[in-house]
Amino acid sequence: MISFKVDHIHLKAVDVEETAKWYVDKIGAKITFEGKFKGSKVYYFDISGFTFIVFGQLEGEEGDKTPNPPSLRTRFGTDHFGFAVEDMQETVADLRAKGVTILEGPWSPRPGLTICYIEAPDKATIELSERK
Repeated sequence: MISFKVDHIHLKAVDVEETAKWYVDKIGAKITFEGKFKGSKVYYFDISGFTFIVFGQLEGEEGDKTPNPPSLRTRFGTDHFGFAVEDMQETVADLRAKGVTILEGPWSPRPGLTICYIEAPDKATIELSERK
């Protein structure tokens, strides 16, 4: 039987250097590779065993580099991605101290689950989840 396993996520950044710095400084990402991809600076990160790849405008691409605005309204396509955290209150306090924008929460949509949404570079929305 064929099986699929999540391998990585690509994030397209207006400012690759600033986005890379944000994930390292705010989330604790570790840079595992730095180079070029189709004319753009590219960084590979490890975030708790998961690979994130950040790159910018590629050779031959034209058009508006304005990101979509952050939103808690769901949308078609990629809506958000999430990180599991062990202690929501401690995590949110740490992120606030680092100047991260909290979009919503923390709150509990059901027993045993607390969530919070934060804004990342390029208007990306990240959900934090604490399961108990």
